[in-house]
Amino acid sequence: MSKKIFLSVLFLWCIKVGYAQQKVNEKLYSTYLADTVYYAVYTPQGWDVKEPSPVMYSFNYGMVTGDYLAAQADYFSKANYTFPGTIIVNIQADMDRIGYAYRTGELTATGQKFVNCLKQEIIPAVAQKYHTTFRSYIGHSYAASYANYLFLHDWHLFNGYILLAPEKVDREQPPFHISNEAKDFYNKNITFYYVAVGEADMSRRQDYAREIAVNVTALDSTRFFFRRDSLPEATHSNIVTLAIQSAFEHLYQLYSPYLEAGHTQNTAQELQAVNNRVADAYKIPMGKTGPFYQRFAMLAILNKDTAGLEHVMNFFLNNKMKGWNIMQLGMYGDALGLKAKSKAYLEQAIEKIQKSEMDTELGPPNLAACYSFLAAHLLTDDKAKAWEYLEKSRLLSALPNKNGYKNIDIYYDMGVFAADNNHRVKDGLTYLEQFISLSKDVSEDAHWLAYRKTDYYIGKCYLLLHDKPNARRYLEKALKTNPENKQAKALLLQL
Repeated sequence: MSKKIFLSVLFLWCIKVGYAQQKVNEKLYSTYLADTVYYAVYTPQGWDVKEPSPVMYSFNYGMVTGDYLAAQADYFSKANYTFPGTIIVNIQADMDRIGYAYRTGELTATGQKFVNCLKQEIIPAVAQKYHTTFRSYIGHSYAASYANYLFLHDWHLFNGYILLAPEKVDREQPPFHISNEAKDFYNKNITFYYVAVGEADMSRRQDYAREIAVNVTALDSTRFFFRRDSLPEATHSNIVTLAIQSAFEHLYQLYSPYLEAGHTQNTAQELQAVNNRVADAYKIPMGKTGPFYQRFAMLAILNKDTAGLEHVMNFFLNNKMKGWNIMQLGMYGDALGLKAKSKAYLEQAIEKIQKSEMDTELGPPNLAACYSFLAAHLLTDDKAKAWEYLEKSRLLSALPNKNGYKNIDIYYDMGVFAADNNHRVKDGLTYLEQFISLSKDVSEDAHWLAYRKTDYYIGKCYLLLHDKPNARRYLEKALKTNPENKQAKALLLQL
């Protein structure tokens, strides 16, 4: 398999590394409300209290629940979206406690006390215990309208707002007026504002979203990031489901490593620029997950920036990485000839997997991949050691798995190695024949069968074994499959 194909397979597999969230039920006695307030906190797996995390606040109101938001954040993590791991805080509060009035756009006495509870009690408690930085708020319907009260009057409270189908009772109420003091704040501080209404929702809600859009145009668009979506077929009930991904994308747009599309030949400089942007917007460091190191490693490889690639490998390596990710960094190093560094990363990946990941579903196949890559790319000067690693990979690949995947590719890889290195050629020939037999009952696309040169390598093995009739038979077969196969043509000339 070519290196390009192998890297592609690695990228596809790495999205299978799972994440989950832990739910912690919290409560505090509010001196402002003279009552206990209950809330749930969801932390991403791998969360470390010593590291700052963004946090999203919500009320258990309308179609928004803590479990739903946590499930969405969990999905985005599994699918490798470029969103930071976000702590979800879901507060138990109904309309009486929130205290927002549609008619005036103001709060009741209890509502004012609850704002003080948020500012002085809940948010500080969460920040202290969970080390949160960037704060956002998401609300639906009534809870979305309430967000505008906070946006207009308590602008220090949140850095981002997600309003899904905010309610307005008529054309005049509630008013939406941004004071000069608020304008001054939003023109100086990075803030994100997302509002979405369904086209199948009531016209007054659609008008309200348009009114908001008109008013925020007075704000500096380099610091205030606004987006309004009008979603076809969305109703008041399903707007949360249909808008949630777009809302997260808008909220975390400055977190993406892809905003700078390779504008510089200096990978290290661009990496630092992205890291600075993320810190400025979200008060957290840039992520060290797959989407980030892949983006900068590929940029360095594209620009043949060897020093930049080495910087990327050093920058992203950390003790929280799974063996698979360490291996992938090592593979990138090999692309620009950083053989020693690449080998060290692969060996570190092997140690990590053997120590803590062999009881996971992906532990054994990931370890097999490490052995195979070392053998094929980094141990070519030690054929015996390389073959030993290939055998280890073959044994690991034979272990049963839960999803029914048949890891037959190792048989092809061992045959290729034997033919290309004139080492254990009889064994290599046997494995290539096994590969053909096993290929009859697998997915062609899953195993890249269309890209294999099995007949060519069988022919090459026979030639090395001085069996010219069989060598000619398979080389001619390889040419029949691909008349442009120059390798097969060259070997046939030797016959």
